[in-house]
Formats: sequence, C-alpha cells, structure tokens
Amino acid sequence: MLRVTFADIGALELQSAAFPLSAYRRERLGSVRSPLARRQGIGAELLLCRELEALGLKTPPELITEADGKPRLRGGELFFSLSHSGPWALCAVSDRELGADIQERKPCSEKLARRFFAPEERDALLSAPDRDEAFTRIWALKESYSKALGLGLKLPLESFSVFSLPEPWRLWSRTEAGFCAAVCSAGCEEPELFREIEASRLTIG
Repeated sequence: MLRVTFADIGALELQSAAFPLSAYRRERLGSVRSPLARRQGIGAELLLCRELEALGLKTPPELITEADGKPRLRGGELFFSLSHSGPWALCAVSDRELGADIQERKPCSEKLARRFFAPEERDALLSAPDRDEAFTRIWALKESYSKALGLGLKLPLESFSVFSLPEPWRLWSRTEAGFCAAVCSAGCEEPELFREIEASRLTIG
C-alpha cells in the first residue's frame, strides 16, 4: 500500500491552535516565526492526519523521533514521509519504509548538477528537452531516496544515481506546473493514490 497526497498551502490559515496537531509538531512550530514555514509544517501534518483518518487510525498522530532523527508513528502501524517546498506540502504513507520529497520548480543549475549529481544523472539532465523540469525532478528523486534510508544530509547526493538504485528500492515521480513530487519505497507497487487535496479541505473530523 502506498498513498500520496499533496496540497497548495499558500493560503492556509495560521491559527494552528485550531488544528489537531501532534505534540511533536507543536514543539517544532514553537520556534518558527516565518508564516510560510508555519504553513508548510501545519499543512504537511494535516495531510498526514487526513490519511490516518481515512485508514481508521488515531489523529492527531503520536509521533516519536528515532535515533536517525526520522519521526515515526508510535506503535509502528504505518510508515510516513512529509515534505514541503514553497507553497506546496506533501504526505506519503505506506506499510513499508519510504521517503518522499516535493520540490518547487526551479531553474536548472549546471553548477549544482556537477557537484551533486552522479554522471548518469548529469547526462540525463543535459539531454533533457526541459532542463528545469529534469533538474527539479532528479533533485526530488534523490532527496526521496536519502529520506527513505533515514540518512538525510549524511548521504552525499553525488554518491548514487536515481537510475540505478539497489533492491528493494523503487521510485515514482509526478511533475505539475509548479513542482515535482517524488516517492521512494521499499518494494511497493505503484502508488494506489496520488492526488491533490484543496487547502480548504485540510480539516479533520
């Protein structure tokens, strides 16, 4: 099982007290002053709450942080991964380990590609008809894999290629006008759900 939802949270109201947020999220928001960063954190967790409710699980979630720094659901009923970029937030849930990333569309940077992309990825970028889209997509795919492993910035992005990941990891991506979303999961089939949620519907109960 693999379900992915995303939302444009640029206009999301910031009255976080009205939202059913986890203690983990409220603690993290305590030091956040940027309105955009607050929208991103709230929006991503509200997407998670929607998925948990749809699957008959408790909301707001009880989250714990493991040794690798990755938040988990207490009890391990489900794996999840949250991401945000610009006005976009994304949530992926699965019964297997996973990582997800969303990247606001950005101009291609050959300098960054030379530094952080594997040779195979650089070749694909330079031959792509839309380099901006290819750069954003490859970056999102790489981030999703490093998050799936729970390594984050500890895994050098140039040390692997998204075109030749080891088993059991599989990748999926979706490109829209303003962003690219990517999911990496351990052996799952194609996502059974990959849809947009209107920000006005990010309520629980």
